[in-house]
Amino acid sequence: MRGWAVAMAAGWLTGTAALAFPVQVPEGAQGEGPEVTELRALLAERDAELKATLARLELYEDETHYAEAEALGITEMVKASGLPPRQQRRLAVAIVREAARNNLDPLLVVAVIRCESSFNNYAVSHVGAMGLMQVMPDTGTWLADKAGIRLGRSSNLFDSETNVELGTAYLADLIRRFGTVEKALVAYNAGPGLARRILAKKESRTKFMAGYPAKVVKEFRKLKAEQQKQLTLREAQKGGGQKS
Repeated sequence: MRGWAVAMAAGWLTGTAALAFPVQVPEGAQGEGPEVTELRALLAERDAELKATLARLELYEDETHYAEAEALGITEMVKASGLPPRQQRRLAVAIVREAARNNLDPLLVVAVIRCESSFNNYAVSHVGAMGLMQVMPDTGTWLADKAGIRLGRSSNLFDSETNVELGTAYLADLIRRFGTVEKALVAYNAGPGLARRILAKKESRTKFMAGYPAKVVKEFRKLKAEQQKQLTLREAQKGGGQKS
């Protein structure tokens, strides 16, 4: 009986169900037999293995995102924030990570940050928008609730990772709702309600599009051109090195 119970537990634990449907064995059960004791030990061992695996995965993803940030020049751009080196690294990784999570070009996120705050982590607009991506407190709370996280105090929008996470998710949501990057940028700058009224009238639409959206798009195109220039340069250097 004991061997059967342990074999069944070990076999179950090695399957995919171990992650999807974890078993909970109540602690301190009266008359706990050796089968349950060994099962508890196996569960604890698998839990430790899972935590270690997740930690390695997070480290790998962090290094991968940072490598991409370096390749895109983002690690240099975030120096404009004046944040300590460790926070600059977190910011560079967050830009790449959240852009990938929301199917956006990370350089578009950088363009918005440059136009919104010039990488001033503690920027506050005259209407109360905060941080790198100038997120309004109410919008930040709504986005955090939607993501299943608790924002807490509005000053938490000065956390660079939190601000980028919420701001990038908001930008992606607006692109889905408004259909194009340019129209989404109208909503990002003016708010969705006012944006619909602006976009509904040709005169106001033309005037507004020539302002903030055009500024962000111009910055984005400049960043993309610089990226292509650096890529071409690296390819030329690589080719020259191979010939020699």
